[in-house]
Amino acid sequence: MRKDRFVCWLPCKPYVKQFLLANFNAPDEVWSEIVNLSGDKELQADFLNRIDKQGRYENKYRNLFRYTAVVPIEIRRDDFYRYGWSISNTEAVNFGTKVERRIKQMLFLYLDTNVCLGVPLSTAIRKFQSKFGFNEDTWSYDTIRREYNRHGYKNTSGDMTIFAYIDKIILGKLSAFGTISQKGKAAYENNSIGY
Repeated sequence: MRKDRFVCWLPCKPYVKQFLLANFNAPDEVWSEIVNLSGDKELQADFLNRIDKQGRYENKYRNLFRYTAVVPIEIRRDDFYRYGWSISNTEAVNFGTKVERRIKQMLFLYLDTNVCLGVPLSTAIRKFQSKFGFNEDTWSYDTIRREYNRHGYKNTSGDMTIFAYIDKIILGKLSAFGTISQKGKAAYENNSIGY
């Protein structure tokens, strides 16, 4: 058992808490839920850059009414004293947004693939919730559907082959991630790359 575990309490949305616990929970006899980000160096470094010793005063986000969950993020003793132990509302929102992007990338890829294979969207959403542990309290069916309808891939061509559809999804995701530009995406889609 670890004698001392230093934490910073992160306010977040329930589905962000579920994702963090599913991917980074490191429980022991004292802590049943405690997130240890050391398995993801990039996310850990981002979090450490956001914490502070004093807890800065701010008025940009006074009320985090959408952030109904709280999760303890473990910090090494050295980092606790070097960086701090509190996180401002603005930094909590910014870190939560970064984690939300990861979750939504996972959501869109899962749903796009299932819909591409002919699974009805409603069934694909229920499968996603079941597979990744998002119950109605953490991330409801209606919220996921609205999110997908707002930002997900729209199939405009009914006669597209499965491989063309998969290529379109991959190029769309690469463009959304910033790996390729919009111009590059258009060139790849039209096969207009000259060699």
